[in-house]
Amino acid sequence: MSLKTESFFKSRVINSRISIFFATTFSVFIMGLLGIIAINYNTLGMNLKENVSFNLILNESVEELQIQQLLKSLSLMPSIKSVDFISKEESANLLSHNLGQDFLQVLGDNPLSNIIEVRFFSDYLMQINTKHQINEFINYSEVEDVIYDENLISLLEKNFTRVGGLLVCLAGLFFLIAFALINSNIRLTIYAKRFNIKTMQLVGATKKFIQKPFLISSLKSTILACLFGNMLLIILLSLALEKLPDIHQLFSINQLIGLILMTSLINLFISIFSTWIFVRKYLNLNTEDLYK
Repeated sequence: MSLKTESFFKSRVINSRISIFFATTFSVFIMGLLGIIAINYNTLGMNLKENVSFNLILNESVEELQIQQLLKSLSLMPSIKSVDFISKEESANLLSHNLGQDFLQVLGDNPLSNIIEVRFFSDYLMQINTKHQINEFINYSEVEDVIYDENLISLLEKNFTRVGGLLVCLAGLFFLIAFALINSNIRLTIYAKRFNIKTMQLVGATKKFIQKPFLISSLKSTILACLFGNMLLIILLSLALEKLPDIHQLFSINQLIGLILMTSLINLFISIFSTWIFVRKYLNLNTEDLYK
């Protein structure tokens, strides 16, 4: 009977150690992922806003020289980030590609117009009066009309505010889940060894001496789990960079290193603190209470 009980607790200890490892790995990986998103939250919002464009529809009678002068004039404005000219031939090719067939064969003539796409810096874009800006563009003799989605910016602002709140809630939720998983499994591991702890105390071992091997074991397993979790995060980022090379601008190596250190330290603290608390708990219990 005692052998069955002993083997049962041994299996529970092994299972709890495996659970601690995976819980810590999961915690480090998710915290790192959310941390990268949080670091680049403002940058992502700024990039999205700066991709919102005013499309200036040019008159058919405008000559090439006038277009070049208008492009130069617009690009010199300090509030404008980029100015791109899209000829009606380019627009027709793009539309044909999207439709999957050459619509010019049906229509004969190209009904599209030459367009200038104007993108503002995000700080300026949030301050301008869109109607006033559109009127300024129309005052140019080369411009026939201006197309702009005025509701897009407000939608971006509202959605990003919601995303920010969601990120905070997710970060808090994952931290609580990780803390609960790591804490409960450490408690189970130490509970299975409570008699060993008390026996060592009864034969004269000091509390520091008894705590030391538990803390070292917890430290080693947590460091290993942190390494594994951070490795998964780096692999994911490497794969993302292969598919989307532009995202390397969203974070620096120093930011990534700082994030890895921060998430690792948080999980090390959780593990060491929980181990210390539960070992102290059983050291302070009376022998009779160990059977409860």
